[in-house]
Amino acid sequence: MPKETKEGKKDNKNSVPTKALKKQRMKRLLLVLLIVFVIFTTAAGITTYAAVRYYMNDLPPFDPAQLEPARTSFLYDRDGELVTPLMGAENRVIVPLDDISQHLVDAFIAIEDERFYDHPGFDARGIFRAFWNNLTNQTGNMQGGSTITQQLVKNTFLTPERTIKRKVQEVYLSYQLERIYSKKEVLEFYLNYIFFDFNAYGVEAAANTYFGKSAIDVTLAEAAMLAGIPNLPGKYSPYRDFEEAKKRQALVLASMVSTGKITQAEADAAKEEEIVLSGLPDRTYPHPWFVDHVVLDEVPDILETLPDFDNMTTSEIKSKIYTSGLHIYTTLDQKLQASVVDVIDNPKNYRKNFRDEDKPIQPQTAVVVAEPETGYVAALVGGRLYEPEINVFNRAVKGKMQAGSVLKPIIAYGPAFHEGLASPGTVLDDAPAIFKGGATYYPNNYDLSFRGLVTIRNALSNSYNLPAVRLLDQLGIEKGKEYAKRMGITSFAEKDAGLSMVVGGLTNGVSVWDTAQAFSVLANEGVRTDFTTVMKIVDSDGNVLYEHEAKKEEILSPQAAWLTTSVLIDTVRSGTGTGLRIGRTVAAKTGTSEYAHDAWMAAYTPQYVTVFWMGQDSWPNPKEMGIYRSFEVIPKLMNPIMKAVHDGLPKEEFKRPGGLRQVTICNKSGLRPSELCPKENIVTDWFANGTIPQGTCEMHVEVEVCSESGLLPTEFCPLELLETKVFLNRPEFIKTDGRWPGRSGRQPKDAELMPPAEDELCDLHTSRPSEIKKLTATQINDEGDVVVTWEAAKGASGYFIARKGPADSTFVLLRSEPITALKFTDPGLVPGSYSYQITAINAEGVKSGTVSTTVTVTPPPPPPPPPPEPPEPPEEPEEPEEPEEPEEPEEPKKPKQPDVPE
Repeated sequence: MPKETKEGKKDNKNSVPTKALKKQRMKRLLLVLLIVFVIFTTAAGITTYAAVRYYMNDLPPFDPAQLEPARTSFLYDRDGELVTPLMGAENRVIVPLDDISQHLVDAFIAIEDERFYDHPGFDARGIFRAFWNNLTNQTGNMQGGSTITQQLVKNTFLTPERTIKRKVQEVYLSYQLERIYSKKEVLEFYLNYIFFDFNAYGVEAAANTYFGKSAIDVTLAEAAMLAGIPNLPGKYSPYRDFEEAKKRQALVLASMVSTGKITQAEADAAKEEEIVLSGLPDRTYPHPWFVDHVVLDEVPDILETLPDFDNMTTSEIKSKIYTSGLHIYTTLDQKLQASVVDVIDNPKNYRKNFRDEDKPIQPQTAVVVAEPETGYVAALVGGRLYEPEINVFNRAVKGKMQAGSVLKPIIAYGPAFHEGLASPGTVLDDAPAIFKGGATYYPNNYDLSFRGLVTIRNALSNSYNLPAVRLLDQLGIEKGKEYAKRMGITSFAEKDAGLSMVVGGLTNGVSVWDTAQAFSVLANEGVRTDFTTVMKIVDSDGNVLYEHEAKKEEILSPQAAWLTTSVLIDTVRSGTGTGLRIGRTVAAKTGTSEYAHDAWMAAYTPQYVTVFWMGQDSWPNPKEMGIYRSFEVIPKLMNPIMKAVHDGLPKEEFKRPGGLRQVTICNKSGLRPSELCPKENIVTDWFANGTIPQGTCEMHVEVEVCSESGLLPTEFCPLELLETKVFLNRPEFIKTDGRWPGRSGRQPKDAELMPPAEDELCDLHTSRPSEIKKLTATQINDEGDVVVTWEAAKGASGYFIARKGPADSTFVLLRSEPITALKFTDPGLVPGSYSYQITAINAEGVKSGTVSTTVTVTPPPPPPPPPPEPPEPPEEPEEPEEPEEPEEPEEPKKPKQPDVPE
């Protein structure tokens, strides 16, 4: 203003310079301020540039592949039905935006980023608002100002730390992300990525976890509640705090009203809608024995052969199974698996149950059920009572148990039939034997007895050990091992080179899986089809990564497989498996390991092969091991399992191939029967062409023996005791001694049928009485009495006397028992010639030669004539009388019965 004088007048003299001075000063001030601003702005720009450049030095690479989150994989059964999701660390199901409810989309945009469609990835207005609020906020609660795009970047590319550096990188990467992807794609990434608590990642898994439905089916109220969770899952999850979840839902609905996505009336209705939660998710999964094998063993082995996984470690591959969104189609029959587990887990099916703390229950079991033709494993049980952290070891696949006799058809009989070395009618000797070569081997039978010559049908169906050992000895140990390996046994050790392996003597034991694979060859007409539990693997985009192609190999001829099967059918009909009754033809082989620590049964039909093991897990003290025999597993375990396996299936018979003939043989020689073979030894069996027996049995022979002693007769054996019998002239044998368990002196049972040896002479008849001397027969009176006398014969204990009279054609024994006197009276004989035979007999029943004598019995003399009578005077003649008929002559007097000898 112009300066005034004391008199109140203005001093116009200095007014202009003063104004100019002020203006200059203002200009200088503005210039200084401008310079300072420029300096500070430049410095700030330089500082900001340097800071940003510094922050960008360790900027993570922008890799779009990181936007692909971990995806839940799924496992299906043989019918394509879902068995279980394989969630791993993140349960996530990727769905396209079109399969997400619009309510969910609107709810997330409203509460998380209402300007989502207007910003380039970051919202400057939101950032400054958050900056100002954080600067002036006294509560300590920080605002992030992050857009949906920034949240996605933070979760995929960056760490969760809250620093300026991370924020700068977040903004930059968000901008880059939206330069490459559309808003729709960014939103789809985001909604499939975010975390909703309880292992649920992405809206699809969240909708299923909380409401048991798909993301496209949620209501407005449910969408609002889901959208409120990711901000603080531990606080807003309705499973943790339902009231807080409802408050957050109301806030989301209010935001949707403010953004115009819904009306207030719709918001009010949604708040009033009852929220029904589906319940906390169960992290356990069904059929764990089967699922664990598929996920932990078979699928990793498959994936490591595929190009997409060939550079990964086994650990990385297993992780990918849970995070790659794979769809794994298996061979599982869920109904059958559940049925088998029900039988196995039922404690009433076991004679005894016991367990130690933090250890699995005992005894344990394992089962494999598979289709022999396809190789599909329908059921797999690795033990009793699956318990995480306690009982997860899969004994069916990874367990190696002593097999007992269950592998006899695999190591010996099936291969021998294939080689033409034997047939079911071939005879082997079940007799004590010593096998040398390496360690000397003294095999025994489970019941410590020996049957002798038996057909293979009898030997295998009854599981006799000696015939199996002899057959493997003929076949060759290495050849038997080679066949078993090709059929599926993988656990042979280098030192398994002894004959004992045919009765279970394997160093490492054998698995139930391998045993089932081997028996499937017999069930499938000699063809091995490799087992599998995986049919197909599809990636998250529907591309088939793997599809199982059955690998087949003919190991045995159809004839050899059928012949073995026909014998194993007899195991069920009349052998060691007679308890197995399922209403259809079934072949089976039992097995019991040494000391009965393991019990086995392998059973099969044309449709399924089932192998069962029961035993006890290893314990520090072997004496605590239980006793388990194969017949125990049949009634309560194998019968219900086999019935469940074949439930609803038609009955099928094993198809007999061509090239086989039935031949009648003697079951002691294996040859055609001779006229001497007893009926009980004549059987009919099947033979492959080229193995049909041509010779005739020579083992049954006729030998004359003394019927009393059963030994070869001596010269003293009475002729009437000699008889010709049929004997079995079996091969020589040895008897057991102290080298065998059990009683010494045991021999094959059919040794009783052998004929006496050349030096086995009758010991009952060892001497003969001397011949009788001074034999006489004299008539002593007119009554026809005859007295027979003789001298005592040396060594005689009695005498037989026989007579031949005029009316006899042969000698008639006068006493049935020998007499001890040296005189015999034969009374009242009619006249005629009589011969007597005397034979001495000793205490052994041996008779002397017969001595004879003859005597003639004369009639008594006639009586004297009467004296003559004086003559009578003549009388008058009388009329002549009619002549009298002549009298019949008197019959000769019958001899009296002989008197009792004096």
